[in-house]
This record gives sequence, structure tokens and C-alpha cells, in this order.
Amino acid sequence: MATSRTPLYEPEEVTAREGSALAQADDVVGAPPEADTVASRALMIAALWERSRLESSKDLTRLTQLTKWVERFGLYGNLGHAGAELFDAELGTWTDEDIDTVSWASEELQVLLWALTRAEIPPVDQRPDPQELIITLPLLKDAEGFLEQSVLRPADEIEATRALYEALLEAVRSEVYARSILEDPAALEPDDELDEMLEAITDRGFDRAAAAKGGKPAEAVQGLRFWSRSLLTELFGDASPHLAQKIDSAKLVSLDDASLAMVLGTAQARAEALAWLVEGDEEVGAPPEE
Repeated sequence: MATSRTPLYEPEEVTAREGSALAQADDVVGAPPEADTVASRALMIAALWERSRLESSKDLTRLTQLTKWVERFGLYGNLGHAGAELFDAELGTWTDEDIDTVSWASEELQVLLWALTRAEIPPVDQRPDPQELIITLPLLKDAEGFLEQSVLRPADEIEATRALYEALLEAVRSEVYARSILEDPAALEPDDELDEMLEAITDRGFDRAAAAKGGKPAEAVQGLRFWSRSLLTELFGDASPHLAQKIDSAKLVSLDDASLAMVLGTAQARAEALAWLVEGDEEVGAPPEE
């Protein structure tokens, strides 16, 4: 499954290292990041991916070069304390979970490069090849021009893509929830949000009364899949600007559990990356939204 930006990214724990990212000090917490901040973050993800690769090669010379490069361009500022400790750890000490976390960061890198107009986002059931992303970046090279000359896609395009992935994530989560009920119907517990959703989709044509005849689990599964199907139909109608991202409900339902888990992780990682592009980092100590 996808992980959150923790432990790699914890904005409340600014990590001091030599050098400084070009615009991060001027960015407003809770505001969309500037293009050079996005570019800096992309470079740090590339550095993390390279650091992950070195766990196998044990190339200490390469690690020294990589560390000096990260310091030179102030990329440590993209990491929280735990992320910096991971990057600085002795070669060969990363756990499988550490490697998996960094591998999922390739999804964020894909989104950041898309925002920087340097890549496209593939459909949610396709994961990117990290190496193909890395070669578009000046890894271990002079990155000053990349940082200074980067530009972002229009804000409304980024916001529209964020809305797309939030809806996709909701559709995928609905299918995951439905399968968990099918696997163990007796484990279904009272769920106010589920009940609200089932009530709401009756206006969309869901026959809740008929579904309920099969019992609460059957009602829940049918309702969740109706909701997922409705979301995907709305997202990818004939006039949709997002047809390149299309996945239909029949395919989603047909996926085996491992493939569905991959799609869930992909949707979650991309939605989180797009949320950062729209909102930036949350203000430390800010009260949670009601």
C-alpha cells in the first residue's frame, strides 16, 4: 500500500544542512508551492530513489557524491528529521519497509514532473518506471538551471487533476470496502457514513430496499459498488477531459486483490502529491478542519 509522506516529509521538522533550496524560505505554509520548490522536491525524491538503489550496490563513493550534491542544492530541506536520518543511514541498513516507502515516492515524482510540464500521468492502474523519470532530471549534475527555470502548469489544471484523483481514490476505496465485507460479512459494523452514502445514492437510482432483502452485508456491497460505478461513469463520460486516465468499474471489480491494492496505493499517493501542489504544507499547530 502507499504510505504518507511521513517519515520522508515532515515540514514541521526542518532539517538544516549546507545550502538552501532557492525559494522554500519564502513559501507560505498552507499555500501552493512555487515552481522551484516543486523542482527541489522532485530532485530530493530522485536522490532518495538513488540512495535506495545504493542499498544493493553498496557504492560508498557514489553515496558520498550523492550526499554532497544534495547538500550543494539544499535538498535536505524537503525532508523531515526521520527522512534525513534514513537518507544518511549507513549503507545496507535500510529495512524492506524503508525501500518500499521510497519506491512509492516514484508516484509523487511522476505527479511533480507532470506539474512541471516534464511528464504525463499514466492511468491509475499503471505505475511509472522510476528510471525513466530519473533520467529527465539532472541527478548528480548542475541543477541550478533546473531549479531556476522550472514552471508549473496552470493552477486550475492542477486543481482539476486533484479533484479527479480524489474521486478516483473514493471509487477505489469503495471497491476495497466492498471486498472486505464480502470476505467477512459478519465483521460489518454500524457505519454512519456508509448509511449516509446508501441513502444519498437512492437519488441516483440505487434500489436500497431491494438490496436490503439480501441482508445488511449485501446491501452494503451493492451500494458501495453502485457508488464506485457512478463516480467512474461521471469522471469518464464522453465529454470528459480525463479520458487518458480512464478506468471503468468492470475492470476495477475484475482486478485480483493484489492488483486492487496496487491501484489503491497509486491513487492515494497521487492524490496526496496533488493535494500538496494545491495546498502546500499544513501549518504547524493549526487546528484540524471540522
